[in-house]
Parts: sequence; structure tokens; C-alpha cells
Amino acid sequence: MQPRYTHWKIVPFFVMMLILILTNSSEAVIVFIATPTGQSDIYVMKDNGEDVRQLTKTLASEFNPRLSPDRKYILFTRKLSPKSDIFIMDADGSNERRLTHFRPNDTDPCWSPDGKQIAFTSTIDGVPNIHIMKLANRNIRQLTKSRDGETSASMPSWSPDGQHIVHQQVIGFKTYIYITDIDGKNTRPFLDGPQPNIIDNVGISRHHPLWSPDGKHVMYFEDRIGLEANRPVRLPSHLIVVNKDGRFPKKLDIPKDWLLHSACWAANGAKILFSAAEEGWEISINIHKLNFNIYRYRLLDGKITKITDSPTKDLYPHWVPGTLSVSPEGKLNVQWGEIKEKE
Repeated sequence: MQPRYTHWKIVPFFVMMLILILTNSSEAVIVFIATPTGQSDIYVMKDNGEDVRQLTKTLASEFNPRLSPDRKYILFTRKLSPKSDIFIMDADGSNERRLTHFRPNDTDPCWSPDGKQIAFTSTIDGVPNIHIMKLANRNIRQLTKSRDGETSASMPSWSPDGQHIVHQQVIGFKTYIYITDIDGKNTRPFLDGPQPNIIDNVGISRHHPLWSPDGKHVMYFEDRIGLEANRPVRLPSHLIVVNKDGRFPKKLDIPKDWLLHSACWAANGAKILFSAAEEGWEISINIHKLNFNIYRYRLLDGKITKITDSPTKDLYPHWVPGTLSVSPEGKLNVQWGEIKEKE
């Protein structure tokens, strides 16, 4: 007969396995832009700011890196003066490919939830509009269209259910948050109710919307311009979180004298990462001399944790759960000049 205590030996094994699974599931990585040499390159690090690795080292400048849902690829914009194009590379910085070759600017790439398509902003028709590319064959279709050259759309963010894209819409000189169905139809305002652009003589611009990973909220920036001696003065920006139906906006409790730059969702919508400079809003400060770092904001209680401590600029964070599929230590991309010669 098998001893009765045998099952007690099995329990610790399953407990250890459960702890291991939970530990691994909590891992996450952040891809971002850093400028330690004055040049914008792509870096990656763990969610706690450790194990920082440089992925690109080019003669050009990279922006807006976005890890694919399976963490195997990174989308990004490269500035090729005087234009920009969309590139993709493996998560370790190798095997770089150029996705767009248009003469106008192509920027703001984002992934579809299944990782098979990307949305991006292009001025191929003369005005910024959102386009969608199927990565399998690189076929491109235009999602939004301008009206009489007085409207434009940019900064797309795909809904987790794959059915909608939220974006910023410029009408005249005013910026709004809009939403468009994935078939290009039914473009309409996203935020619920009237959205005045002037309140108490303060001009308001809403832009850069980002859909939360759980699909329950959208985050966006709100910039404000006031008047001082009849001259426009930039006021502190805010990060706003609103329900998926466009209702109940909530301003995040970030120190008002911090200068915000870029943001992303983290922890399946429970937290937010943002890049900011703490030096303040004094007009005399030269923005090019400010130090920008990446911070974590916990929505539950507003706790802010500093993740990076850079003497220059850490910008455009993008968070995904899990670990990178391939991550050789110290691996760098080839120089842009070498890439150009091969094309």
C-alpha cells in the first residue's frame, strides 16, 4: 500500500510550479528611444529599468518603436531628412527591413492585435491620413480621407478587438479625438458630448490617443494654450483617461510643472508609462537641454515610480508582457549607410 504522506510531497512541487508560472507571467519589457550621444536610437530594458540594451546605432534618428504582440519584431519610424519612413526589425535589432518608400512622410506605426497588419500615418495624398498595410504582401489601403483639404488624421491606435482605430483628427486648426471603423466607414468623434476648444480663454488641443490593452479605456494628451499680454503661452499638458465609450474623462495626477512628452499603457491597463522632464514649465528653459525620464503611474492610487535616470532623454516607451524571444547581449544594428547601399 502507498504511504498516506506521498501526496504531501507532491504539493510543494505544484506550489513551486505555480510560483514559477506567476513569476514568468509578470515579466515585461519596454522598448524606448534614448539619446545618450545626442542621437536617437532604440533601446530595450526590463520592466523595472534593468538590463538596458541598445538595439540600433545609425546615422539617422529613430522614433516611436512598437513591439509586436508576439514580441518578435519592432516597428519604428526613421527620420531620413527631409522625410520619414516606417521600418521593421527583429526584436534583437537584426534583420532590418524598410516597409515604406514613399516620398512623403510615413510615421506613427502601430500593430493590429493579431500582428498581421500595421496602421500608420502617411502624407502620400498630400495631407496626413491613416493607412493600413498587410505585412504578408505589403498591400496598402487608405483608411481615412480628407475633406476639401481641411481635415487630416494621424496617430492611429488599434482597438484590442480589431474593429476600430482611434486617432487624432485635425479640422481647420483644431485637434480632436476621433474613431474610425476598420473598413474606413463611420468616422466620428470619440469623446462623448461637446468638446470645446476654448475654455476661459484657454485653447485646448486633444491628441495622441492610445487604446488600453484590455479595451476598457483610451488615454490621450490634452495641451493648453493661454494668453499672457496678448501673446500665446503654453500651459501644462495633462494625460486623460476616458472610458471606451468616450465618457467620464479623468486627469492623471502628475505634477503640473512636469513637461510631458510621450506615454503608453502597461500591465493590461492597470498602469501607464510616460516620459517627462521634472525641471518645470519656465519659459526660459531650453527644451533641448531638459532631461526626460520614463515613469510608471499606477492608476489604482496614482503612485509614480521613476524607471530610468538619464542625463539626456528617454522617450517613446512601449510596454509588452513577457520576455523578448531573442536578446543577444550588446547586439547592434548595422549603420544606415550600409543599409542604403544594399537597397
